[in-house]
Amino acid sequence: MKKYIQSVGTILFLALFLPYTLTLLLHGREGVHCEEELPELEYQVMYRLIQEDHFWVQDQTLELLAMLYRTELIQARENKDVGKIFKGLKSDHYSRIEKAVRSTEGQIIQIDGEYRELPYHMLSAGKTREGNLLGEEFSYVTVSDCPLDLKSNQYLQIFMLSGQELNRTLGQEFDFDNMELVRDSSDYVIKVKCPKKEWQGETFRTLLHLASSCFWMEETEKGIRVTVKGNGHGFGISLYTADQMAKNGKSIQEILDQFYKKAECITIP
Repeated sequence: MKKYIQSVGTILFLALFLPYTLTLLLHGREGVHCEEELPELEYQVMYRLIQEDHFWVQDQTLELLAMLYRTELIQARENKDVGKIFKGLKSDHYSRIEKAVRSTEGQIIQIDGEYRELPYHMLSAGKTREGNLLGEEFSYVTVSDCPLDLKSNQYLQIFMLSGQELNRTLGQEFDFDNMELVRDSSDYVIKVKCPKKEWQGETFRTLLHLASSCFWMEETEKGIRVTVKGNGHGFGISLYTADQMAKNGKSIQEILDQFYKKAECITIP
């Protein structure tokens, strides 16, 4: 009888704790934690985060990105079944992403109580751009000095192009003698003017595959020297500055206040 009771007890123990034990052995404590299901929206946020190269940012910056992505998804009303992608997926970076999503679950960013587009970019040219350049509806996007961005090893890029390469890329001969680069208050090019052709700054940047539209071009004996500052369109949050602010103990709300007017974090049901 005693052996029978012991056998039953062993079976019950295995039935109750074997799944937990196996998960613990295979994936560690993080694996056990991942068994807790998240709402589908949160898996979509994780999907966005894991597609980007955010290995370099602080945990708090990951949380900020999670909130930005969640806000975008709600605003766009996207609905993708991506939860199954994360089943069995394990890595140190994945664990950080999951933690950032769980710790901000349901948190979004509104501007003056409304959903608005929240532009952000990798690295400014030392100052972010005035939102009104995108239209009056973007007046909440402020110009912000970002001296910390100058310390990034991606801040400055200089390379050479031949005249033939430039002409081939643009599909016509580029008239350097009569060329004009029209800039905004943050030194980003908004127009490239030539007698026979005019390009928007972002269009010209795309054609030449430049990191940003804050660039200079100089004709030299060896070719055309192109100097580029920053990385991205320059509007809204500079992720590099945001990450440095997080390192210096600034809160997510303080980071938002630097780049947007009347921004606030709220939690949706």
